[in-house]
Amino acid sequence: MIGTMVEYEPIVDILLEIFGEYKFHNDHSGQIAFSCPVCSYEIKGLDHLDGKGNLEVNYKLGVYKCWSCAETHDTHGVLPYLVKKYGTLRQYKNFQILIPDEVGGIEKKKYKKVRLPKEFISFPRASEGLKMTPIYKAPYNYLKQRNVTDEMMLKFNIGFCYEGEYKNRIIIPSYNEEGTLNYFIARSWEKKPYLKYKNPEAEKEIIIFNEYLIDWDKPISLVEGAFDSIFVDNSIPMLGKKLSEYLFMLLYEKATKIIIILDGDAWEEAQKIYHQLNGGRLFGKIWISKLPIEKDIAELLGDLTEYPPYQLD
Repeated sequence: MIGTMVEYEPIVDILLEIFGEYKFHNDHSGQIAFSCPVCSYEIKGLDHLDGKGNLEVNYKLGVYKCWSCAETHDTHGVLPYLVKKYGTLRQYKNFQILIPDEVGGIEKKKYKKVRLPKEFISFPRASEGLKMTPIYKAPYNYLKQRNVTDEMMLKFNIGFCYEGEYKNRIIIPSYNEEGTLNYFIARSWEKKPYLKYKNPEAEKEIIIFNEYLIDWDKPISLVEGAFDSIFVDNSIPMLGKKLSEYLFMLLYEKATKIIIILDGDAWEEAQKIYHQLNGGRLFGKIWISKLPIEKDIAELLGDLTEYPPYQLD
């Protein structure tokens, strides 16, 4: 189903940011033409766009083609690839968020806006009366057993739910670079829970957990989970053992030094990430720490002095 022009205006704005002024635009069909960067820069060797308008994009169908160099330089395909190749990382992320639900016959999964559970209680902001009750002490003691301090609870706005969909779960929120909630981790404090984690549906592939806390001018530590990131300064949890494409692109664009610190049982995965990152502008800027299999970052209290980072041969 083709949407209204209003629905596509943000996509057009992104295309204008990337390719400059259009040669022509039919907002009814969604067809818009720009000067082709391949023709201009790669083929003609110009330092400016040639003004021909050969690159045609149909943003309602989600496809593009250059009528001059498509056959010789493969300048055709789906719109996300075009935006990813020529846009900035932020433009590509915005494109992914803003693209209508169905483009080019491919249905985009719909996500609700992430909100903290209505039953969420922040530990630092809990009332004095509540702090005396078992429903507070159980999750609080669980965090203390995992070496999480009151200062950490305050810094990361950690809380809990004792009823509702996320009953008996610790909640660690995530906020984007503007300070807007974009995700949260919900971890059960029960000894034998049916599900250890119950997290909201969200576009995890383009989420940087607590990006608002990251200083890109300082070394970035890559860790596995949200609990790990609490103990390591300036760290990004991958929410797993694999590096997402978006996080890879962001690190390549912005990081100056990266330290990989995964659990000891994920040494093979850590080495793969090391070699994945150690190239191009990041070559020689990647370091790795090897932890013992029986230890994790929380157990070490974030003190990694016995396991200093080094570079692989």
